[in-house]
Amino acid sequence: MKFDVLVSGMNVVDLLLTMPASYKAGHKHQVDEILIQGGAPAGNAACGMASLGLNTAFLGFLGNNPQSNIAKGELERCGVVTDLMLRDDTAVPATALVQVDPDNGDRTVFYTTNGYRALSPMDIDDGWLASTKLVLVDGYDIEGNLALLEKAKALGLPSVVDMEAGDRGQLMHMLKLGGHVILPLEAAQFLAEEQLPETCLRKLSALTDGQVVITDGANGSWALDGDELVQQRCFPVEVVDTTGCGDAYHASYAYGLLKGFDLAKRMQFASGFAAIVATHFGGRTRFPSEEQVWQFIQNYS
Repeated sequence: MKFDVLVSGMNVVDLLLTMPASYKAGHKHQVDEILIQGGAPAGNAACGMASLGLNTAFLGFLGNNPQSNIAKGELERCGVVTDLMLRDDTAVPATALVQVDPDNGDRTVFYTTNGYRALSPMDIDDGWLASTKLVLVDGYDIEGNLALLEKAKALGLPSVVDMEAGDRGQLMHMLKLGGHVILPLEAAQFLAEEQLPETCLRKLSALTDGQVVITDGANGSWALDGDELVQQRCFPVEVVDTTGCGDAYHASYAYGLLKGFDLAKRMQFASGFAAIVATHFGGRTRFPSEEQVWQFIQNYS
């Protein structure tokens, strides 16, 4: 089977709830929303790309447990191909409790990886890379994802990397291997040992042949086109939940890459796509079409 995108990263189940304005420990409280969805950077990005019509396959382990059933079902609900997923009856997806502030949509995440089995280099089938146009990985299943990036680079396959946090040496290795590395400002500051977005961008871009993009939520995103700074504003919306917004940016950026959009257009499209996702509760609740994103952007111009 041929794929547009091969995605690898942490396999997660999210339990999202809106926090009450106040609560009393040891008591029961009714809340406005509780939602179970799949989650995590790679999983959400896979769902976003599949929703845009890309034939997208997800890698990772499934076990014999309710969390695995939910994770698989959530990917398939969004149109992601799960045929390549590996089986280990003892493997349990990571589980996250996501508390969403109803006043501003900000979320706080608590998670466990007890029982989780990460993809390793030994698990990779080289045939997977021969059957895809692009590879997207996150920074969590780090050893397996580094191996995927090495293979993709050797084959000349484009790649998109979502880096958030982790061991500095491993992240620097991922930076150098990635074709398009998109990371939040906090991670860029950690790696570059600088503070200003443009300074971080120029320092990190000098360390890789790939395209570096820095994101900072409501403050927008930055990249270098040659030596020229490209800055994309964030489109202001009534935010319901910021869960999955960065993942949505990665998904739509990768879509734009495969569609042949130039850098500025990819960033604009990604910003619009992520803004629409933020207007709904849950990172996989609402994915717009390409036409809807451009219409949304046009309304702001």
